[in-house]
Amino acid sequence: MTIQSDYRRDVDGLRAVAVAAIVIHHAFPTLLPGGFVGVDVFFVISGYLITRLIAQARDAGTFSWGGFYLRRARRIVPAYVLVVLATAALAAWIEMPRLLAQTGAATAASGLFLANILFAQTPGYFAPGPQQNPLLHLWSLGVEEQFYLVWPALIALLSLRRWRALRPGLALVLLLGSLLLAQVMVGRGSAVWAFFGLPMRAWEFLAGGVLALGLARPPETCGTANLAGVIGGLMIVGSLALLNETSAFPGLSAVPACLGAALLIWSGTDAAPGAAPLRLGPVVGLGRISYSLYLWHWPLLVLAADIAQQPLNVPQRLGLVALSLALAVLTWRFVEQPFRRGSVERPWRRLGVMLLPLLAPIAVGALLFFSHGLPGRLSPAAKALADLEETDVNPAREACLEEHGQGDECRFGAGLAAPGEDVMVWGDSHADALTPGVVAWAERRGWSVRETARSGCPPMVGLKVRITARFALDCAPTADHALARIASDRRLKLVILSGRWPLYRGAPPFYDVNSPRVSVEAAGRPGYRPSLTASLKATLDAIKRRNPHVRVLIVGPFPELTLGAPECLAQVRQVGGRPEVCASVAADLPLSRAGPAEDEIRAAIQDREGVAAVFPSETLCRSGRCAAMLDGRTIYFDDDHLSASGARRLAPAWLDAGWAALEHSPR
Repeated sequence: MTIQSDYRRDVDGLRAVAVAAIVIHHAFPTLLPGGFVGVDVFFVISGYLITRLIAQARDAGTFSWGGFYLRRARRIVPAYVLVVLATAALAAWIEMPRLLAQTGAATAASGLFLANILFAQTPGYFAPGPQQNPLLHLWSLGVEEQFYLVWPALIALLSLRRWRALRPGLALVLLLGSLLLAQVMVGRGSAVWAFFGLPMRAWEFLAGGVLALGLARPPETCGTANLAGVIGGLMIVGSLALLNETSAFPGLSAVPACLGAALLIWSGTDAAPGAAPLRLGPVVGLGRISYSLYLWHWPLLVLAADIAQQPLNVPQRLGLVALSLALAVLTWRFVEQPFRRGSVERPWRRLGVMLLPLLAPIAVGALLFFSHGLPGRLSPAAKALADLEETDVNPAREACLEEHGQGDECRFGAGLAAPGEDVMVWGDSHADALTPGVVAWAERRGWSVRETARSGCPPMVGLKVRITARFALDCAPTADHALARIASDRRLKLVILSGRWPLYRGAPPFYDVNSPRVSVEAAGRPGYRPSLTASLKATLDAIKRRNPHVRVLIVGPFPELTLGAPECLAQVRQVGGRPEVCASVAADLPLSRAGPAEDEIRAAIQDREGVAAVFPSETLCRSGRCAAMLDGRTIYFDDDHLSASGARRLAPAWLDAGWAALEHSPR
């Protein structure tokens, strides 16, 4: 297979635009909210260049399957393996076991170019969990390499004499079909698979491919070329400025960026003056190192933030971008360029040698994943701190929350010989985390406690919690069981409702690692999403109908932190740093998430007799900081659940205040 020498500087310039958009977006998201479309621009460029190469070789009768894939491997694999292994090594030094196991899964998947499939199982690209993975960005390489396993065969089919004249039109049909599929999936709530899946992304490669196949003739005048270039540039700029993480993407919302890239490629033919900025030396230089820059920038940003355990400041982010550029230049010069040269004789044998290094990330990733993050590498002190996520929890968590226990294993406190309970704790995993503190408070009064909890189910009636388009938790049975006990237990004095209230509003900001994006629907009414206030009012009404004498105390949301104190302390102990960074976080994000939920709770209980609410944020968030530790001890076991010791320390005071308010409230 021969290689055409008609190199285009403007295409390298367009690569520079794409990689700059991505890096700026990742380093400074508010500065360029739609910078993620740089990946889409890359897909269009790749589709144009590779399709042109394959089609020209096909038409000339010089195409070689082995030669094609050998050149792809030489272009992609060396720098790819270097960065993946370097990232895994840094992660093994920096990350605690939970995160390292996730990085291991991504490392192994990357060795198979299946990272996109792995991340398609997550809540999404912008979800907190994936955002903490230093190899998240390799999803795009997975999509690209999967496309090039299929596309050469399709071009071979379309290059048959009977099809050759129709080749651009048939490619356009494939493009429209892929775009339609992407839009349908986004519309049906499957945006995650639309984002990461090859069938829904193929149209972006084909947007460049149809140009390479001659769907549109080159512009006949400089005026036409310049106009197309200006329009294309404005389309990309508009996407960078107007799209953000809440946009319905990809699908039709990705069309402006892809069409803009295609117009710039089309207008740049024949060296049109309008493309001159893309041919400037520094711009072209950035484009040439764009692949290595793309590989390096994301791991550095993620792992640095993991070390800092707090948002990176502007100088730190600028320094990491500069370091990424330096590493990209070195990688391009000493890794990319040397491996791209060489003979293509006996290509299949040489291809096998080129692919062998991919076994290294597969093996390393498997080790990290199946060892659960190599906990043995931690010092005993660091491991003990990291283990608090499993040890400083409600002792009855497994029986009452994970196994939905309803028997005596979920009864605690005093007076258990008599039937019934004095206090019921009803809610989700946050209620389960609160229960040890409720038990400590109730025992002082000689009262007993029953826990009724199910993870992911709010203490409200008639609801489903939809996690994906196809999967929802039916929380109605748990609510029905709680209401039945409330109705039948005349000993019951107090019902405590506790939950992760902001989660059930489905409202941003989404920054917590364990914060899935869910939607709450009314059971039996698909698509109807009642407000938190309306659902709470309906629940309070249902409780009153079944037991008019019971009092209700709502415990508002625990502030959701931007770090987990036990894991943070373990990392400081293992890697070094200042323990005080683990003690508290800036209050702006936790309060911006908790505040609207608190307002809806207040609205639901307004003018209601026998109902009160307490809000932990009033205790834990003061002077612009929210506490993760008090007096040197952690009060959370992760970033949003109270630890058992934290609940025992904090809950009695909250419940005293709530009970005092109820005693002054008429029944």
